[in-house]
Amino acid sequence: MCRFPLASPNLARIASNLAAAGGGVYNMFNVCAGCGIYRVDKAVTEPAGVVEPAPPNARPDFRQVTRTALAACPHCGHNHPFLRQPLLLVGGASATGKSAILQQLTGRVTAAVLLEADLLWLQEFENPTDGHRRFFETWLRLAKNIGQSGRPVVLFGAGLAVPENIEPCLERRYFSRLHYLALVCDEDELRRRLLARPAWRGSGQQRRLKEQLDFNRWLQEEGPNQSPPLTLLDTTDATIQEAADAVKDWIALLLELQAPAAP
Repeated sequence: MCRFPLASPNLARIASNLAAAGGGVYNMFNVCAGCGIYRVDKAVTEPAGVVEPAPPNARPDFRQVTRTALAACPHCGHNHPFLRQPLLLVGGASATGKSAILQQLTGRVTAAVLLEADLLWLQEFENPTDGHRRFFETWLRLAKNIGQSGRPVVLFGAGLAVPENIEPCLERRYFSRLHYLALVCDEDELRRRLLARPAWRGSGQQRRLKEQLDFNRWLQEEGPNQSPPLTLLDTTDATIQEAADAVKDWIALLLELQAPAAP
């Protein structure tokens, strides 16, 4: 059983253009509508609950509440209204189940947009001098814009389970809260899974094998001590279906807790 303790630049452009832009919310988020200057480092206020007008044929008790925050341009002071969504991050070592779980949940979870971080991986990220900072900033910027459609993002990727990769990013300020879930596995079982992978993936190479085992061990030992702390999901004895159900429950619980109360 599953042990679940509670303790491409083109893609980015397309996703940004698809994000709904109602109520004065602009897709080109970082370009100030007041002065036209591109600034990421805007001062963000806490969101307030706003009751939206009822759509035609809505039930008499209909109350749709959105959380609208303001991002103030540091150059001209223009206030940009936007939806400050939570961001859910699922990480872990290779072969702990990230991709398989994402495939299981695609189409089953409709309250959020589920995405695989490797979609935006480019060769230029292979040997970074900034600790992959540009890669993470790109994903946060994309998730921020997708969130303007009214649904938060759940992002799956190995290094996303390390808060120090994400929390220092400039784009992090545009999210209400970040929630981290790390998939972990018994070391012997993880070694077996890695060695069973196709040769082209290189998972059996000694250097890569050691990296993944060390990362998995670090998540198990240090994950709960991070700031914010990681939630650990042990997939050692779980079927893919069981693990996917556990992640689905984690998503549902957090989105329910994040939902604004009607004023």
